[in-house]
Amino acid sequence: MKSMPHQTSIAAAAVLVVLTATMATSSLAQVSLAEDSLATSWRFGETGTNVSLRGLSAVDDDVIWASGAEATVIRSIDGGETWQPCGPAGFDGLEFRCVCAFSAKVASIASAGTPAVLLRTEDGGATWKETYRAETETAFFDAMQFWDTERGMAVSDPVDGRLLVVETNDGGKSWRKVTNGIPLARPGEAAFAASNSSLLLGPDGRLWFGTGGAESDTSRLYTRSGWDQPWVAVPVPMPSSQAAGIFAVCQGPAIAGVDAASPLFCVGGDYRASETSDVTACISLDDGATWQRVAGQPASFRSDVMPIPEGSPLARTLITVGPSGTDLSSDGLNWTPFSDVGFHCLSAGKTKIFACGSDGRFARLE
Repeated sequence: MKSMPHQTSIAAAAVLVVLTATMATSSLAQVSLAEDSLATSWRFGETGTNVSLRGLSAVDDDVIWASGAEATVIRSIDGGETWQPCGPAGFDGLEFRCVCAFSAKVASIASAGTPAVLLRTEDGGATWKETYRAETETAFFDAMQFWDTERGMAVSDPVDGRLLVVETNDGGKSWRKVTNGIPLARPGEAAFAASNSSLLLGPDGRLWFGTGGAESDTSRLYTRSGWDQPWVAVPVPMPSSQAAGIFAVCQGPAIAGVDAASPLFCVGGDYRASETSDVTACISLDDGATWQRVAGQPASFRSDVMPIPEGSPLARTLITVGPSGTDLSSDGLNWTPFSDVGFHCLSAGKTKIFACGSDGRFARLE
């Protein structure tokens, strides 16, 4: 969505946030959360860039790709200890807010802005091949995700009254436009290229995609029940405006006492620092058909949300981030502030959670 700032921009209910260090120049600094039985921290690392990073893709706990403003793409093969620039030549000025990595060598990126392009590398970013270019200047890629190493999807703001959606069946080497049953967009409706997390993919071609943009008391979430099935748009009780809506969707762990195997969560709000957001998180217990606000919400706008992976001491905990801070939740219904350090996006390795944000900021949760 063009109004985003290129647009510049727990385990327990009682926690104590302890800011223990400032950013380091060459080693990892630390921001900690302490309680009787748990010590959790953001550990920061230098990325070698000061641009806003809005795309993040962890292949595992070692291989991580990040992308952002000024055609920036960076790659780490040691868990974020060191980074190498590997952005595409000839695309100066573009913001690559989406990156999907498959290995230390293979990755795809999508631009937010004009031209709306998709690129792929097979040599760790030494060279890039343009694999798709939108025919219209109104295209604006907000999200790109993959079901597996072959099948993927990228979604743009509406073109000619409907979302522009393209799919790949060969790992991003080629793309085709999806035309089957995408509903008409509301006037002003669009998504937000903030964290590459407004699109969630599920088994057998299922998907969920959050939007905002339209002046309305509710945002909308587009969903599809399977391959080649029509899309349906459902209301979500998160206010929508030019600067507000749904920014991220995730599937969380089962909630004790709640009859839903895998509830869905979305976060968002109004990204402007000067505005308050009364609703920043919602939950669905029926695969996205209906939504409700959660009881204890993050205090302000949040741009990404995901469960912490199995293997971590905080497994089955949800984490959400935004420019003003981080929150954790054991059930997605009540959120507890973790730190006031801001991030735009998250990605999970095998056991670790990584985050990146403005000014080239990168950290891992330990």
